[in-house]
Amino acid sequence: MGVEETLRLLGATLLLLPGVLGGNWAVWYKPGYICAVRGSSVVLPCSYDYPDTYISYLGTYRYEVQTVMWCHNNRDCLGTSYVYHSGWGSISPEYRHRAEYLGDKQKICTLKINDIRTSDSGKYRFRFETSHPRDKVTGRNGVTLSVSELKIIMVPSRMNGAVREGDSVTLTCSTESCSPTQTELSWFKNGRPISHTQTPANTLRFNPVSYQDYGNYSCAVKYNINSSISQFTLDVKYAPKNTSVSISPSGEIVEGSSVTLTCSSNANPPVQNYTWFKTNGAAVWEKGSGQSFTITEISPGDSGQYYCEAQNKHGAHNSTAVTVDVQCLSSVAQGLPPLAWVGLGAAALTVTVLGVTVICVKRRKAKPGPEEEPQVAEENVYNNVLDPLPRQEQKHTMVDLDNELSYSTIHFQPKNPPSEPVDMSLVNDDATIYSEVMR
Repeated sequence: MGVEETLRLLGATLLLLPGVLGGNWAVWYKPGYICAVRGSSVVLPCSYDYPDTYISYLGTYRYEVQTVMWCHNNRDCLGTSYVYHSGWGSISPEYRHRAEYLGDKQKICTLKINDIRTSDSGKYRFRFETSHPRDKVTGRNGVTLSVSELKIIMVPSRMNGAVREGDSVTLTCSTESCSPTQTELSWFKNGRPISHTQTPANTLRFNPVSYQDYGNYSCAVKYNINSSISQFTLDVKYAPKNTSVSISPSGEIVEGSSVTLTCSSNANPPVQNYTWFKTNGAAVWEKGSGQSFTITEISPGDSGQYYCEAQNKHGAHNSTAVTVDVQCLSSVAQGLPPLAWVGLGAAALTVTVLGVTVICVKRRKAKPGPEEEPQVAEENVYNNVLDPLPRQEQKHTMVDLDNELSYSTIHFQPKNPPSEPVDMSLVNDDATIYSEVMR
């Protein structure tokens, strides 16, 4: 065996001995098992070691790490796809832009994976390759990553998350296989972030719980809403609250109209019974049941104060009383404004004029009798019937049959001729005809 071959074998032997020429060939994972919450970021701590130099037949040379890589579920970390590769190796699409190498090419090989997915569960191994073509090492022990889902646990436990107002309740965001204490968490109610500075990040405490705490809760890894679990419903049971009465139609209530009172209340479970009451001083009368109470053809006797009682199995609550004030029709008429009275007067006058006009038209259509002269249209009729009395006792009678004046002369034929002639001097207007009739 030549000198050169002897030196080569000696160098190889020295490399296999621990502590010789600067270090061991090794990869360490601490810890070897890590649990992470889906959606969070996880760090896989890693370190490695190798000798500082190696001896060849040409001399002593320093080792230099040229390539580092991480692989998933690959025993020798040799393949076509990697979690991370510092050289020209292909990166798996599942880890592209998510895997981050925090180590170097000296002794640190820590890896960080962001936005952990359920599919990331498994064993991860680190491999490094040196400047010597045969000196390539894979840490086969690897580190095992377990991915867990968040869930909410309520204490004390209740079926379907139902609690009663006034109880003390704690919600804890946890996992089945690992603790998220080192993970920053956010809480949401009905999809909106809520603060929880009064408690540790993974708990919400309600002491006591209020009906306003009712809602859907979820927890998620901070800055990653996609990691939230399905919503947990905190079902707070409580007696009716905020009970009120509304009146329809609104405004003044007139005698003879129909009025409906409606009761509204907030309760869980919903209101089971509604009862209506009427009060007048200290007296109280039960008037009916149901969410709505209708009074048809309302009268002044229905005036008073009304309220409703809402009830479920957890209790009852009364509304504030509302006043029902029924206005009589006569009172409504007295309250009309002046313009309304003018309108009513005009309407009444119009009806009167139309009625008189119809009467006149009917009279004009009637035929004159055999002893009557035709009526003179469009003139008023004035008739003076003179009895055979002294002229100073004669009476003149005027009959107004229409707004338009018509005049006619009526002659009565006595059995004996009149003792005095008719005095026509009474006719003093061309538009007016006076007739004297003597018996």
